[in-house]
Amino acid sequence: MIGKALSGWRPAGLIAYLMGPGAHEEHRNPRIVASWDGSPGLHQPPKAGPGEFDFDLRALIGSMSELPKEFGLPLDNPAASPDDLPGAEEWTQWLRASGKKRPPAHAPEWVKYYRWDPKAEAVVLKPGYVWHCPVRLHPDDPSLSDEQWERIAQRLMEATGIHQSGCRWVAVRHADDHIHLMATLVTDKGGSLRRFYPRNDWYRLRKACRELERELGLVPTPEADWTATRRPTRQEIGKADRHGRAEPARSELRRLVAQAAAAASGPEDFFARLREFQVVWRPSYAADGTIRGCAYALADDRNAEGEPVPFSGGKLGRDLTWPKLMQRWASAPAAEPVERTADGRCTAPARLDVLDEAAEVVNDAAERIRSGGEDPAGIAHATAEVLGALALGTEYRDRGPMTTAFDQYDRASRIPGRILARDHGLSGRELRAASRRIAAVGGISGRGQEKLALAALILALAGLIAEIRAWQQQAGRPHHAAAAQRAVAALPVDRAAANYAGARSATRARRRTERTAAARPVRPARRHHPGARPPR
Repeated sequence: MIGKALSGWRPAGLIAYLMGPGAHEEHRNPRIVASWDGSPGLHQPPKAGPGEFDFDLRALIGSMSELPKEFGLPLDNPAASPDDLPGAEEWTQWLRASGKKRPPAHAPEWVKYYRWDPKAEAVVLKPGYVWHCPVRLHPDDPSLSDEQWERIAQRLMEATGIHQSGCRWVAVRHADDHIHLMATLVTDKGGSLRRFYPRNDWYRLRKACRELERELGLVPTPEADWTATRRPTRQEIGKADRHGRAEPARSELRRLVAQAAAAASGPEDFFARLREFQVVWRPSYAADGTIRGCAYALADDRNAEGEPVPFSGGKLGRDLTWPKLMQRWASAPAAEPVERTADGRCTAPARLDVLDEAAEVVNDAAERIRSGGEDPAGIAHATAEVLGALALGTEYRDRGPMTTAFDQYDRASRIPGRILARDHGLSGRELRAASRRIAAVGGISGRGQEKLALAALILALAGLIAEIRAWQQQAGRPHHAAAAQRAVAALPVDRAAANYAGARSATRARRRTERTAAARPVRPARRHHPGARPPR
């Protein structure tokens, strides 16, 4: 059970959304299942027409807006920026210098709704008094009754302290798997109106949700480990829909930066890959001139002013910050160059060798996890790089099964608390080198002998990820194990081709060894000179 607290300024707008059809017609039979006075039926809006969402919302909006209106709070959204408000320049400077001081009595009314944000270096709107919290079940949880949701809503509102404060709140249900809690944070408890500010409401909601999971037998959620990738916001999803993008820009950009990092051996190679992907980057520098961070943007993702929309590496993935990228590149040995033709293309035998060698490395890594011969943490993250490089070589920027597997595996690659392993291990380094060799090959056709070699590598990856899943599950990380399981399910495993490739790869490995031995120069025997130390 997951709850996420939000804030706003417009009670009527939120009520209209909760009792309406939703942004994508996903709401069904909206109804109030809990309220601050224990009588949710009294607050259910009456029908005003024959349609499913034809409600008369005036009474509910009036009840939820009554105390904020008496307290003098706006019932609509204030301007996002005070630039066009009276005395904007003077009071913007005052907000910048005042810190958390209360505005003086002669200040314009709007001043108390804004604060100075030192990170944005601008005056921004304060969080509003309209408190909103969606509470959602896991897909494997059973459907709960309205009575059960009423008890859940009561417990959660008590956990935040909003119920005890005397603020008005309601819980709206319009789907089988979730409800929405809404409150206006103004209370008349004690005979006078005042704003109520819930303290640590996110943490208290989390604790209460975990208790309810145990009591109701729901799917448990693990403690926060800060390894999940930040999801696109509602605004980013809406923007992608309006522009006809297959996915939000953040998701596509995260994948491209991760694949470029997996294919590169250092910063110069990394930036060259980004240029190929039409990704714009903007590094930031430390005092000594070295790069300390980097922001990325898709060239065709622009804001209203026509500028690319940047995301820092940390906003895309916790393993994509610049220090983490440098750590990853330093952990991988230099990859041997692949054989090329006169015009710079990789030869067919070289492509087969790279795929065969990668399959051997992947199988060795799986064996080391099974035998306990190496810490799986380094292997888990390096496996993501092999997946990324292979998806790039087989599908490039088209979304196919390898790209889906790469996306699904993402969380399984990270280690709670530190993201990357302290020791990458022998297999981790070999896997990183293999990913760079795969990237150096370029396009992988998947035809003829390459089809067999590719099938053997994908089957080996499925086995390795299955071992990583078992390790994550044993370590008590169900979300990481589930991500690995989804990746295995997405891999396009061709067992018949992989089995046929087994004998072929053994023959090729023997021939490769023979070629290497033949190419190695023969050293002349050392002659023993009088007076020299006799050879041992």
